[in-house]
Amino acid sequence: MLSLALTDAALAAAATGLALRSAYSVGYRLAFTLLVIPALLGFLRFSGLYPLETWHSFFTLLSASAALPMLAVCAVWPASAVAQKKSFALIFLGIAGLLGIVIAGLGEIRIYDKVIALLSMATMLWFFLRQGAGVRAVGACFMLAGSVLFVMKVGVPGWIVPGDCLHIGMALGLWFSAPPRGNTFVQVEKVLP
Repeated sequence: MLSLALTDAALAAAATGLALRSAYSVGYRLAFTLLVIPALLGFLRFSGLYPLETWHSFFTLLSASAALPMLAVCAVWPASAVAQKKSFALIFLGIAGLLGIVIAGLGEIRIYDKVIALLSMATMLWFFLRQGAGVRAVGACFMLAGSVLFVMKVGVPGWIVPGDCLHIGMALGLWFSAPPRGNTFVQVEKVLP
């Protein structure tokens, strides 16, 4: 479990670094912040410092069903109200999170949050490839690969467990798929038709 604590800490650090970038739109920063929470709770859980299994699972579900779709919206429609305005971003996160809680949490249809997360990552990959944003596409590939390895329960015995693949893939994926530093709205506008 130590490896899970370390890789969750790496994911929390990557998401925190991105959430603190003031040049990013409010949608990006809120999505990154929501991704920090389960990673931090996972670090506390797997390190044995404070085992919060229920809260870790809850915020993981919220991240998959709300934060990743928010990242996809911000990437594909950077000028949208959801990406640019705090009230719209919070409404989006609230509705997406509520759907995740009702369908995957209360309804126990756990495939829902996984499908939403994979569709969000695939959408980002498609958009980055279409726009010729190679580095950002590599980031989306890292996220997808980590998620697929986790779902398939692939690990390296004695070294890493499937959860590590997810954490490492998400940490690298977030870092590489994040917009370049600077005014993200202006930079993305340049590549849109």
